[in-house]
Amino acid sequence: MDKETKKKNTYNKEILNRIKEKYGISKRFITMSLSGDRKSEMTDKIRKDYKKMEIAITELLKTM
Repeated sequence: MDKETKKKNTYNKEILNRIKEKYGISKRFITMSLSGDRKSEMTDKIRKDYKKMEIAITELLKTM
């Protein structure tokens, strides 16, 4: 019997780059924060910023 593999999350690379520039942290920390592997105040900020940027991109694409 094969083991089930953990589903890989895919994140928008442009948003990751923007957050990296804004806070000066690694992409690895950002992805771990988004996946729930890290818990801190910074993690909360990262999640909020990511969600805000993701919504803005979605809205922009809807208008095109």
